[in-house]
Formats: sequence, C-alpha cells, structure tokens
Amino acid sequence: MNAIIPADHRRAKARETFFEHGQIPTGLIDDAIVNSWQRCSAASKNVSERVQFDTVSRSGLLELMDSNQILLEAATQPLEQLGQTVNGAGYSVLLTDDKGVALAARRSGRCANTLINGAFRQGVNLSEATIGTSAMSCAVSERRPVLVSGVEHYLHANRVFNCAASPIVDPMGRVLGAIDITRGNPLEPGSALSLVQQCSARVERQLMGMLSPWLMVSLGWEQNDLRASGDLLVALGQEGQVLGLSPRVRELTGLASTDERLCFQDLFDLRFDELVDGFRGRKQPMTARMHSGLSFSLRPVNTDARKTVRRSSANPPAKRLPDSTDFGDPAISRQATLAGRAMEKGLPVLILGETGTGKEVMAKSLHSGSMSSSGTFVAINCAAIPESLIEGELFGHAEGAYTGARRGGAPGKIEHADGGTLFLDEIGDMPLGLQSRLLRVLETREVTRLGSATPKPVRFQLICATHRNLSEAAQNGDFREDLLYRIKGMTVRLPRLAERSDLKNFIVDRCRVLTQGSRELSQDCLDGLIRYDWPGNVRELIYALTHADALAEPDEVLELCHFPEEIAAPTTVAVGSNRTVNRGGTLKTLERAVIDEALAIEGGNVSRAAKRLGIGRATLYRRFKAGSENGP
Repeated sequence: MNAIIPADHRRAKARETFFEHGQIPTGLIDDAIVNSWQRCSAASKNVSERVQFDTVSRSGLLELMDSNQILLEAATQPLEQLGQTVNGAGYSVLLTDDKGVALAARRSGRCANTLINGAFRQGVNLSEATIGTSAMSCAVSERRPVLVSGVEHYLHANRVFNCAASPIVDPMGRVLGAIDITRGNPLEPGSALSLVQQCSARVERQLMGMLSPWLMVSLGWEQNDLRASGDLLVALGQEGQVLGLSPRVRELTGLASTDERLCFQDLFDLRFDELVDGFRGRKQPMTARMHSGLSFSLRPVNTDARKTVRRSSANPPAKRLPDSTDFGDPAISRQATLAGRAMEKGLPVLILGETGTGKEVMAKSLHSGSMSSSGTFVAINCAAIPESLIEGELFGHAEGAYTGARRGGAPGKIEHADGGTLFLDEIGDMPLGLQSRLLRVLETREVTRLGSATPKPVRFQLICATHRNLSEAAQNGDFREDLLYRIKGMTVRLPRLAERSDLKNFIVDRCRVLTQGSRELSQDCLDGLIRYDWPGNVRELIYALTHADALAEPDEVLELCHFPEEIAAPTTVAVGSNRTVNRGGTLKTLERAVIDEALAIEGGNVSRAAKRLGIGRATLYRRFKAGSENGP
C-alpha cells in the first residue's frame, strides 16, 4: 500500500510518526534512515540546531590526506569522471572517509546553494555526530547504497540536501568511506543510486588492483561468457593465499571481513596448483565449486605468463627493484637500489626522514620489488596507537586473554605479515617493553599471542621507519641498542622536500597527478614554490596543491595567490634549529607558525617541541590554545 503513496507524503508521515508520536515509521522510509534518526535522538541532537560546516585544522588536514592516501589514489579518476557525468544535472560530488570527513569534493558549477557549497569542501566534518543524518553516514553504517532526500535528514537545516551515497569497501572487507552526489532539486532515485554504486565499484576495483596480486581471478556465471567480471574478483598470492576479495564475492562467501588468513582452497573445492596448471595450459575457464555449493567459471584477469605460471615455492622469484628504478632524485634512487639488494639477502631496512618525506611510499616500493611482494604489506604506526593497545595490535591475542578479547582469539599484525612485509612506522616511539618482545620475534622468527604460551613460526621482510635519531635515543636509554642493530641492516635516508635535487620536476609532477593533468603552474608560482622551505615536506605540498586547485577557477593556471598564505607571502622566521621556515603575517600568526613548525619537526611530541622552543610544556599548550582561538 505504501508503494502507491507519493514519496513526499511518505517522508512527511514518517517524520510525523517518529518526531511527534515517538513511534518507529515502519515501511515508510529506508530503515537506514530510521536507524540514523534513532542514533541522533539517543545522542540528544536537537532537530532545530544550527549546522556548522567546520573544517579540520591545517595539520589535521595533512594527517587526514596522509592516512587516506591509498583511498585518494584509487578514487581520484573515478571521482573526476563521476563529476563530469553529473555536473550538468546540478550534482556536486563528494568523497568522505569512514568517519564522514570530506577528503575530496567537486562542486557543480550550476549549484548556487550556499549551504551545499559550504558543505562540499575538503576537510569539512560531515559525520553523523556533527550534521545528523546524511546519505554518507547511512551508507557507511549500513554498508550499502542509501538515498536521503529533503525531510529525511534529521536536522531541519539540511532539508535543502538531496543525496545518494554508496560505501567503498576495501579488499579486506573494511569500509574506507563513501561516494556521494548531492543537489538541491529532488533526485532521480534509480539513476542517482546507480551512479554512486558504479563509482564506488570502480574505486573498489582500483583498490583490488593496487594489491599487486600474483594472480587475479574473475568469477563468472556462464561457462561461455568470455568477459571478465569486474565485480567478482579474487586476488591471490603466489602460494594461493587470498590477498583480497571484491565486495560481491564477500557477499557470496558470507565473509564480512578477512580477519584470518585464507587460501584458495578455503573458498573452492579446486586445488590452487590445478587452477594455475589449467590457466597455464590455456584451459579457460576453469570450473570450481564454492563450499556453499555455488559453481563458477574462473578466468585470469591478467593472462600474462609471469602471473599465471606458478613457480616452485622452493625457488621463489628473485625479484628486486631494477637498477633503472627512478625516484626522481638520483641519491634516493641509488639508496633504493641498494636497499633492494640488501632485502634479497634477508636484511631489514631502516628508513630515516622527517615527517612527510615519503617513508611509507619508499617502504611500499621496496616491498613491491622484493621476494615478499606476493605476500601482504602490513603497516603499523607505532606512534598512532595508544601504548595500552599496541601490544595486542602487533602480537595478537588468544581467547580470554583479557576482558573483551575476541572469541577464538585474533592474529596480530606480525602474523598478518607472514610471507609478506611488516612495516613499522615511527618505530622510535615504540614503548621499551614492546621493543624487547619485538627483538625476541626477530631473533626466534616466532610470535606468541597475548594470553598464549604457544609460539607460531613467522617469516616476513622487516622495514622500519622513524624521524628520530635512534642512536641518540639508544644512548639516552629510550631505545634498545640491541634492537637498533637488528633493524638497521641497510639504512635509507630521505631528504627534506626542499633539499631534493629534482624539486622543480617533483612539484610539477605532483600537480599533474593531483589535478589529473587539468592544471598548470605559472612560472612565477613555480619559482615561489621552489623558494619555499616546505617544513611539512611532501604532505604539505600535497595539501597546498589541493588547496590551490580548490580555490582556482576551472581551467585557470595556478598562481601563488591560490596557495595558503604562508606559501604565497613568505617571511623567514627562525625555528631554534639549524633551519628556517617561511611564514607571513602578524606577530600572533608568526608565533603560531613557529609553534606549528616545532611540532612538525618533533612529530607532534609536545614535550620535545617545548624543549626545542625553550619554553615549558604548559606554556606551549597555552599559546597554542590562544592561537587556535584567535584563528588559524
């Protein structure tokens, strides 16, 4: 009966039922919206409250971009194409992370709504806790596409929004964020949901490809259908280990996320070597039955011989970064080549460099060119996880190890890295007690979960990174000297961005990549960017280019005026070290800039930043707070 009631009437009735009568509007609107209303009501949100589309701080935006680098890389082209498709229909396009913060936005040139334009900006917090019900938050919570129109938004102020969003799920089954399209006019429900679904599926395929699997297999329904499905994909390592599954395969297998290590035989009744031998003999497709009883036709997505001919595990491919690997800066390229050779001999690699210089990018490059490339690249930031949680995160736990421990236990990052690469970022901030446990793992090649007495053999390539001087930390008793000797088999030192010999070409290349080739830098602008000191290194450059791209008109050449103020109008200010930083503005803004720079140098460590500036910790907090209250 509800199907014949006009949509506007159903929405109005649902709102009346919930907000005036305190009842659940069953069958009137999407359950995802009702669930969101209930969460907002439980959080005591007032439907009449004013909406504030506040952005995160500059340092917060840099951290946001860095932590979502893989998602941004995978989504850039699909997002751009979606924007071109829907711009003429008045839709603005948005990419958010899993917490609802805007990572990228494409505002429609036909949208004159100030509220929509205010919301669709990079760094704006659009979480449910901040703005109430939205298509993005519903899509992330429900793990499915959701359409939210007008009065279906919890807050009255958001009734101007008509939105459709689809979640983005990574190959491990984790929701990374959502794609959203919004306009002021009513949506075309079918086409709007179809567009965001197609875009999110495209991003998910990109994420699958970024795993660099040894073999990608496509599942098909029909034996004679020669087309490879882009929705039913399984990424496999050289020994048949499952590196990732596309969301639709997860639906078929019933696996919401991949918590434990799986192999091909855990999914199908066909042995992995039989599959590879069949592909090698050009027997395509191969038929395999899932343990649920469903049968599929299996085809390799990439039929290149290197990926379809299985090598003996006793003689793994001696891969390494080729001698011609080019990181732009010759000194970096030479170090990368030597590090690759060291990894062939089983030596660990230690990457040194300031925050934002690209340590994880280097680590991933070394992994992809190593003998461990068929395994998983597992990264953990030792400075970003509370000390009380990092031990379980790294070593895993047995069932009953502590209150709230997962039934059956759970593997840690070290176990996940078995057969692949373990990347310990900011290892200089690892607690001393944990350093002892890590040293034992490196010596015995065995890991023991919390609450268990049974060790498990592990084999992985170790890459560590830090911005700290570990030799000095070892002398001060803050880092184990014996662990230092175990992790620095080969050291790679990454220069500050301003010190790179290829700085000009690097800036031009980053601009081309971030803007999909749609922007150019004027010569004066490029000269100014080369002169700037870049205290935030590559992260700051990415933020600055994104900022300029957002401010400039379409097809406009980028000028210095489009960049953040500290870059566009630099003034040299000492920072209490042997370096300087370019800043501009009043005494208050200069003071805040110096504090920001000290914090950046010390990786956000307030105590060390205060010591560098020659002031007390409490004084730094007070001045930082005062600067925040007075504006950026």
